[in-house]
Amino acid sequence: MKTFQGRAQLKINKYFDRLESLIDSYRDAELKQFEGAGGNAIFDDLIWYHIDPNTGRRTRYLCGVHGRKGKGSAGNLPTDALPYPYSHLIKVWIIEVVNTHLSASEKKVLTSAARKLLSFMEGDLYTQSESAIRELNLGLRTVDRLRPFFDFCTKKGVMRKIDLKGSDNRDRTGHASLDHALEKLPDITTVLALGNIFSCVFEHVDEFGTLLPGESIKMHDALVVTFAILSLASPNRTSAEIPLLPKQQLNCYSEGDGVPVYYLDWIGSKGYRNNKNHVLSALAEPITKATNYFFKACEPARVLCRYYEKPNQSLSRLLGEFEIAPELKRNSSLTQQPNLFTLGYALGFYGVNQCVPVLKEGVDLTFINRTKRSQCFEMKQIWSLQPEDRLSVSYIDSASLSALPLLFGYSNMPRVFFDKITITVGEVQSWWISFYKENILPEFPFSFSSGESSISIKNAMFCCLGSWLYGTSSKGGTGGKIFQKSKYSVVPLASLGRSVSSRIGLSRNIKSIFQSYGFSSELTLSPHSLRHLSNTLADLSRIPVEIITAWSGRKNSEQTHTYIHTCDEEKAGRVSAIMNPPDIDNRYIRVVSQEQLTRATNLPASLTSTGLCTQNLNVTPCNYLNDFVSQCFLCPETCHIAGDVSSIELFEKDLSFQVVRLESVAEDLRLPSSQAMKKWYVIHSRNTHVLSMLIDLMKSCSAGTTIRYSSKKSEFNLIDLDTMAIKSVACALPNFETRLKNLIENDGMNATANTNPQLRSLFSSFGLSDKEV
Repeated sequence: MKTFQGRAQLKINKYFDRLESLIDSYRDAELKQFEGAGGNAIFDDLIWYHIDPNTGRRTRYLCGVHGRKGKGSAGNLPTDALPYPYSHLIKVWIIEVVNTHLSASEKKVLTSAARKLLSFMEGDLYTQSESAIRELNLGLRTVDRLRPFFDFCTKKGVMRKIDLKGSDNRDRTGHASLDHALEKLPDITTVLALGNIFSCVFEHVDEFGTLLPGESIKMHDALVVTFAILSLASPNRTSAEIPLLPKQQLNCYSEGDGVPVYYLDWIGSKGYRNNKNHVLSALAEPITKATNYFFKACEPARVLCRYYEKPNQSLSRLLGEFEIAPELKRNSSLTQQPNLFTLGYALGFYGVNQCVPVLKEGVDLTFINRTKRSQCFEMKQIWSLQPEDRLSVSYIDSASLSALPLLFGYSNMPRVFFDKITITVGEVQSWWISFYKENILPEFPFSFSSGESSISIKNAMFCCLGSWLYGTSSKGGTGGKIFQKSKYSVVPLASLGRSVSSRIGLSRNIKSIFQSYGFSSELTLSPHSLRHLSNTLADLSRIPVEIITAWSGRKNSEQTHTYIHTCDEEKAGRVSAIMNPPDIDNRYIRVVSQEQLTRATNLPASLTSTGLCTQNLNVTPCNYLNDFVSQCFLCPETCHIAGDVSSIELFEKDLSFQVVRLESVAEDLRLPSSQAMKKWYVIHSRNTHVLSMLIDLMKSCSAGTTIRYSSKKSEFNLIDLDTMAIKSVACALPNFETRLKNLIENDGMNATANTNPQLRSLFSSFGLSDKEV
């Protein structure tokens, strides 16, 4: 792209003048929330760090050419800089974006989209057009996220207005919409495979979460399948909520001898409150095993977090309920304050009698020949290391004097102590705690998930060490973070969510959990697919949408419908009777009444399956729905005809079905504690009573009488179409609130809730097909 040739050239036109003024106004402002490579952020830095003043979360923003990958100082070379003034405009945009109410990840995506444009565009920003941007092939998602940037630049007058119309070549037919919705659901084969993998991973773990003697478990595999089963058992967000699960065991609640209800305490996301969220009883057994395992297995990492927060505590206070192995406990002093490595010894990071070379007391290596330095060291057991003991800074574990690689769990340790020959244990400890807090988890003692929610990491269920998840072999660390593979590196919770997502879906160069256990490489899961499945199964189990909404951690029930994928045939059946009634014999009384009503009122009257509709359906299509089989019932535009035999038959069948529904809810164990069910029971009882009265009137009134119901006045209007005489019949409604109260007080609910056969089938892979849903 073209660059500016000095400031004089900036005065050529109004766009340059405004851009220069805009940059100056931001450059003169205090940047207290930002840091650069040298401390305070300046506009010439190529990397900025934003420190959230409320949470302390530290977010890294690249300010140079798009495409530079890596962490830390990656992207900080002079060749990585954007040409002026766009090298400064991107920082103006970063300042604007960080002050919005978006998640940290979305803020980074918005700034990345702007960098991508500024890196690849031809010419200057003010010369860009819609066609020019399309030709860059930045991708639909990038183009969509460029709109806020363009709106900002246009508002500031530094570029012309660009109308980025969305590319709309999608198939919008009903079949395409249905196919798109079904794609969000996981394949049943994938769900069954997950059940099989869970059984394999936790084969040697008992119900109390204890690994059987002599057996092993792959920690990362256990993490992946546990995240998956939690997503299935309770529709929580895989990367935003599950990593934040507090340390706990599966909770259970029941009243008297009632059916137990299982739940876990969750930290909400997207503004939804923390809550005790229901867990499907069909999955209670495997979730109990998994949570019990992580409850115990992750305790060493939690102890480390307590140590990083307050290093001057005694070993006993740091360990809390953690039990040291008997053979290690003999060499550990519970009353003394441990150093980093004696604490690691107590946590089981080293062998019982493992030793490292330490410099002999009083020896100064400065004046000793390199070939003779090995004579100046002696072997010392790790459990007896003292803060003043000096260690060699050799970085390869094969070196004779090497200690740090073994202590940190590396075969080839990253170089950090360039100006030293030896270093004390105390100095290493101080350096490491500072390094961890500044580079690996800047928001310590808290840790964020992929969203904006956080938890004190010492209280997290999934508090894991890098050596457990990433191995301990080579230099560096997964994701480019130096020392992230160390025995002493507690993995940030956001990294856990990303690592799980990479194993359940398609990810380049990463073997999926399905491939690891011999399944086809075609089996994958998208992060939200199990959440879609849980919502859909709940809907098929006749759980009200309000309850599904709360269960899923949403504020708006309308959002829940995008996660429910009940087949279109079932939904269409609700309105098919309205718009597509069967062929009508002209001798039917309903047809005669239609002609009479049209003549008498000069208004359109359409035939329906249960009578007539006075709404002009050609101009205003019907959008009325109710909770009955006969969809027109209770609609203010509908008319029913006395003596209409076919309609009466349909209404009677509907009535019998609704009575059964009411009886089913009356026997449901959830009714006493569910406000939504109570409300539905009262309303539906009233409407069912109205239906029974309508049937009586259609049978008893003279044939041809038109019957309309007014819900406002709670009365039926009987119209004689020959004389146009109107007679009102009050609809006396019993007190159904009192009936409901008596029903609950008399313990009239002893039948257990119906189980969902689809849930039985899906969860059979866990060996729990005989459990209740």
